[in-house]
Amino acid sequence: MRRVTRSRMALMLLAPMVMMLPAGAIAAPPTSWAKAGVSLADYAGDAGACAEATRDRAVTVRPETAQALDALSMVDLAMILRTYGGDSDASPLMAAANIGMHHDDANVARRTANFGAKYEAMTRSDVRAQLQAALDQCLVDRGYVRIMLTQDQARGLAKLKRGSAERTAYLHAIDSDPAVIAAQRVVEE
Repeated sequence: MRRVTRSRMALMLLAPMVMMLPAGAIAAPPTSWAKAGVSLADYAGDAGACAEATRDRAVTVRPETAQALDALSMVDLAMILRTYGGDSDASPLMAAANIGMHHDDANVARRTANFGAKYEAMTRSDVRAQLQAALDQCLVDRGYVRIMLTQDQARGLAKLKRGSAERTAYLHAIDSDPAVIAAQRVVEE
């Protein structure tokens, strides 16, 4: 029987998960929401209203993510059993007894943190995508269109603190200009 190492088991788990990533998840170019001629007050007000509209939105974990988490927990369990059970011939009950003997705070914290961090990262992506979709739809409903930021615009934006008045004013100057919108509008598929 072929022995499965931790690195091989991790590779078997990660390969399908990478394939589940949305196509644009790797390095999406920076975009913004634009509306020709919108005032700064309306621009900021619309952004705040759409963000507020997502506050109480119900979100769920996608079935694909739940399946991946299930597979991850099975792999983690198999690795724990292998670690504490020794040979593949060892009894699962013996392995469980050995885990109980290693129930010190450090081992429990390590096992919990490893799986917990993976769970949090995978579900965060689902939640973020659902909230972003709701925010995007709210902006579309208010007449906004998506534009692609140029490298210079993105560099300028990166220098400004999120949520600051300067950042809002910077984006408004770009996002309210009809010429910018005509040249940089993203064609939605």
